[in-house]
Amino acid sequence: MAIGVSEPCCSPVDVDAGVEIGFPPRLRGRRPAFVCEIVLMCGVERPIMDSERERTILIVEDEQSLAALHAHHLQDDYEARVAFTGGEALVELTSDIDLVLLDRRMPGMSGDELLEHIDDWESDCQVIMVTAVDPDLDIIDMPLAGYLTKPVSKEELLTAVEQAFLIDDYEELVSEYYETRKKYATLTAEFSPTEIDDERFDELEGRIDELETEMNEILEQFPDNELRDAFRGIHESE
Repeated sequence: MAIGVSEPCCSPVDVDAGVEIGFPPRLRGRRPAFVCEIVLMCGVERPIMDSERERTILIVEDEQSLAALHAHHLQDDYEARVAFTGGEALVELTSDIDLVLLDRRMPGMSGDELLEHIDDWESDCQVIMVTAVDPDLDIIDMPLAGYLTKPVSKEELLTAVEQAFLIDDYEELVSEYYETRKKYATLTAEFSPTEIDDERFDELEGRIDELETEMNEILEQFPDNELRDAFRGIHESE
């Protein structure tokens, strides 16, 4: 997905080999909260969203060039939004944000403080820390989907994001699976096979098989083999 605005960009900043970004004149020298105003492709209008909403990632990073680089890495697969401070991030944290890439050390509101706000609001979005701060035992109590220590490569960033979304998808399927299995167990305990002659029951059985297949397919996509085996082991032991 190309990220850009129709106004010509200027004052390019080299953030990666072959990648130039810049800000329109009205934004130069300011740090407003905005959605994808970082220009990665000059003069390109924001595309119309597909009928199936693509996932949206909010990048919270006070270094403008680094925020632009992360947005560039994500642009092919996700909608990327940017906030340069914790305060701007609070404005951008709407219900359509699926994941936050969060810097810990920022002027004003820190990443840790913003994370507390996200947790207090019981937001559905996941959070991955992307920071120069080495992890310590304090992350045990943090509701995080991942922790990346700068510098972070494109591959590391995309792998962490992909895995977070795969886990989210898997957990949704598991929730539906156990709900469906409970209904199945209740009905089979109440009625004998000959008593259950209903199309809805057949659909219930079929859905159980579908969910098992879908869960296995998602597990096979996990970049982390150890995590994949751990999830499979939990599922099979229950």
